[in-house]
Amino acid sequence: MIDTTGMSTGSVLKIAGDYVRGKKIENVVLATTRGDTALLAGECFGPEVNVVAVTHSTGFREDNEQELKEEIRRRIESTGIKVLTSAMPFHSWNDHYRKDSGMIMPSTIIADTLRLFGQGTKVCVEIAMMAGDAGLIPHGVPVLTIAGTGRGADTILLIKACNARRFFSMRVMDVIAKPGEW
Repeated sequence: MIDTTGMSTGSVLKIAGDYVRGKKIENVVLATTRGDTALLAGECFGPEVNVVAVTHSTGFREDNEQELKEEIRRRIESTGIKVLTSAMPFHSWNDHYRKDSGMIMPSTIIADTLRLFGQGTKVCVEIAMMAGDAGLIPHGVPVLTIAGTGRGADTILLIKACNARRFFSMRVMDVIAKPGEW
């Protein structure tokens, strides 16, 4: 495993690009909030790779606000990357119940357990499910996932992907890179 502590997003994406080419991975899913990571990724993967950029849902921070501006979305899509905006399985309902009633849902426990390995690990698992739910990646195949802690990318996992309904059939096949400290 490569320790990405202190690495730039560009360096992390280069590691991901090399891995995809070396292992002939056909699907990549990455997290992007404002589009910076997705725009950089457009330079790292060839047209033969299915790349999906997953954004925060509209209203994540503020009612009716989409953090990924439409102009940036169009620029990302012009590179051949698909953009998915969707609710996050480990966040949307969990956040509501935790804040409004103090209840902890089973999915909160799963998310918090994944965070033991770093925020990026939780997000990598989550975006793989989201892309599977949207039909943008196939079920049961290795998918390279890229996410981060805060801004940018610092975590790369190879995941046997599935949709949320089949969450427990998902497998983390390889931890390629993540921060040793966070």
